[in-house]
Amino acid sequence: GGALRGELLPASRFTNAGDSMHWKSLLLLAALKHALALTIPSLDDLAPKIYAQRLNYRIAVGSEDAPFQFKDLHVELGSNKMNPKTSSTGIHDIALLQKPFYVNWRGKQDVVLEKGGWELIWSEKSPHGFLACGFVSPEKVKRTKDAFLDAGRFFMYHRVWTEETLASERERRLKIQDEVAEKLKDRDAYFQKLADEKENVGSKVMSYAKAAKSMNDYYTSGFAESLYIPYYDDQVLKIDESCIVSTRGLVYKTNDKGEAIKIGDSRVEFLERKD
Repeated sequence: GGALRGELLPASRFTNAGDSMHWKSLLLLAALKHALALTIPSLDDLAPKIYAQRLNYRIAVGSEDAPFQFKDLHVELGSNKMNPKTSSTGIHDIALLQKPFYVNWRGKQDVVLEKGGWELIWSEKSPHGFLACGFVSPEKVKRTKDAFLDAGRFFMYHRVWTEETLASERERRLKIQDEVAEKLKDRDAYFQKLADEKENVGSKVMSYAKAAKSMNDYYTSGFAESLYIPYYDDQVLKIDESCIVSTRGLVYKTNDKGEAIKIGDSRVEFLERKD
């Protein structure tokens, strides 16, 4: 397929709230509990439900115009805890079931990856956690001069919810969408006044200030972040009622200061078992 960039939902897809009666009832339940703190699942209880899950990742990193893409990163999440951590299941082993690959002018090329691991991170009071899987690329892998994966460790982060917290977040997304629609409507009205030759200078200055405020409200509304909340069931992997994983994720690496730097996007799906 094409690059994994820019696959945001069109605005028209926000309006189909009645498509699923199941989620409609959950949204109602979430509304009743909106003022209450949503509890996160016990990570000790959650970890065994993730053991032996097989997943298929595809990744795009680097330049948005010409990303380095590789696919068929087939993994099985292991049960051997290598490093206990707080607010986490701890880092567990991960089996690489086959080498992922990319395609260049010479054809299909394998990507060598080492030292894999996974963990589920979930901070207290957060509506979502993250399923993080990481590997080390022992050397730089290059398809073209501008499309490459640097040597070193990288991580795929995918958001995780419980059934309850996802319902609550979906409600929040719809609310933000409605608020943003109003802000953009106000902005357009103010811009129309700016273009109206009958308006005096003072009125135009006021309209410009109000249009700028509407745009500021839009940028601070949380709209961009809310797009990471999947609205439809085909945008998530349901491992369990307490572990629903977004198919859309981000790829990070750490710099010399230990800071996380986004380098790309990832997609994940269940891998069919053949044994």
